[in-house]
Amino acid sequence: MIPFNLRIRRAVDGQPIGPGRAIGRFFGLALSFFVFAIGVIWVAADGRKQGWHDKLAGTVVVRPSG
Repeated sequence: MIPFNLRIRRAVDGQPIGPGRAIGRFFGLALSFFVFAIGVIWVAADGRKQGWHDKLAGTVVVRPSG
């Protein structure tokens, strides 16, 4: 994420995520890959560009302006 200047934020209010949510998102990512990577490919079809791991953790990936 760092080379692309992307940040993970809470979907509700745009605040940075804490360690608990980051761990949950990590395990959600593992689950997304485990199911034939459908959860990760889902990003291409989703309007908010959220994979299953983002939906489970309530997060979004954003590019900071500026």
